Amino acid sequence: MRGRIGIALVCAALALTGHVGAQSPAAAPPLATTLTPLIAPAVPAGARVSVIVMEAGTGRVLYERDPDAALNPASDTKLLTASAALSVLGADRRYTTGLYGTPSGGAVTGSLVLRGDGDPSLSSGDLYALARELVEAGVRRVDGDLVVDDSALGSEHLPPAFEQQPDENAPFRAAVGAVSIDENVLTVRVRPGAVGGPAIVSAEPRGYVEVDSALSTVQGGTPAVTIEVTPLPDGRARARVTGTIPADARITTYRRRLDHPSLAAGWAMRSVLEDLGVRVSGAVRVGASPRDLTTLASHRSRALSALLYEVGKESNNFYAEMTLLAIGAEGATGPVTFQRGTERVLDWCRQAGVNTRGLVLRNGSGLYDANRVSARQLAQVLRANWRRPAVRDEFVAQLAVGGGDGTLRHRLRIAGAERMVRAKTGTLDDVIALSGYVLAPDPARTLVFSIVANGVRGRAPATRQLADQIVTTLVETVRARR
Repeated sequence: MRGRIGIALVCAALALTGHVGAQSPAAAPPLATTLTPLIAPAVPAGARVSVIVMEAGTGRVLYERDPDAALNPASDTKLLTASAALSVLGADRRYTTGLYGTPSGGAVTGSLVLRGDGDPSLSSGDLYALARELVEAGVRRVDGDLVVDDSALGSEHLPPAFEQQPDENAPFRAAVGAVSIDENVLTVRVRPGAVGGPAIVSAEPRGYVEVDSALSTVQGGTPAVTIEVTPLPDGRARARVTGTIPADARITTYRRRLDHPSLAAGWAMRSVLEDLGVRVSGAVRVGASPRDLTTLASHRSRALSALLYEVGKESNNFYAEMTLLAIGAEGATGPVTFQRGTERVLDWCRQAGVNTRGLVLRNGSGLYDANRVSARQLAQVLRANWRRPAVRDEFVAQLAVGGGDGTLRHRLRIAGAERMVRAKTGTLDDVIALSGYVLAPDPARTLVFSIVANGVRGRAPATRQLADQIVTTLVETVRARR
């Protein structure tokens, strides 16, 4: 498996004692003596900083500072989402997206259905693969509509709390849906032409975005590009691109969230089919479809254990929210909603021994002011995964490696401690969080830690540095134990 971590699974790591939700003995003086003078003077005025460190094997608390405060954990919320996903969906879970219909000769009679069950990694290239499979089966025309069936993940497309910044068009706030391509992002690329002439503009998803460009090429200066996206009557979008770009500029890419992900996928599918000579006579629309249609082409995603790299290492909000809905959809007999997804995550927490008192979970990514989780609860989540051989390797592997990859690629580069730190970062305007493991040669003596700071607006760099200093101290502690 890609990214398999080199952890020896020994019997001693499985002979664990103590209940994860139970109160642990007092902190060991040596670590308290080291961390208290480091943390106390560095806490910003008016901020609240919670810290807990425990042994993965015994659950013994080695240090704690206000560990039960219910704080906004930012993207450390994704630790809960990934944990529940591995247990509810399974590490080997793969998503399927397919083309369905009734073939007759070289045609599909009636509608051609594009249906998916929530693959967050589905790309425009995957649509081409589906179209080629359809053509290889002999289909040359569709005598009906192209219908996008996105019902597998319900009808909610904007996760809770995302409405707090309604004018934010950045990709990190992308909508979600069972049939989504390219992470539901509209991409505009511009490059200069001849001086005095028009610039060259393209947009994706192809077929969905109509480009209306008045962007011109000038001599010198810096790019000054404005992009305005408006809806078209047929469900597509128009990108009006204006301004100037210097003749010596490189290709510049602009990305923003899509407002109608299912329609975007449908129009992109139609464009791909037309590229390969398949004519669709009807419209593109979104709707439910019969389940007895013939499978004409299908695409399977990578395993969930690999997809979670985007959640843990890269802190991808889109992947996290898609995963939350998939958790809610698993075994559902009623409507699939974000609330059902969060309820399933809380169920997992309780079953794993996490004390959920005061825990508030509204979305799966941690974006905005949505969730409340304590440092102790995050540590209990981490320890619960460590104690489960069936998921431990996959869970740890999807976390960022200190100084190595993901959101920690430029942090915690500690000489002689390569790959010892595996953690999830969290960042909002008012929040800094860092929770994970410091790996020890004896897995039972690996350290679990969680650091959550709220009220740090304008002081994020210093707070992030404090978190890194705490973890560096933990690395030194593990080294000293060898």
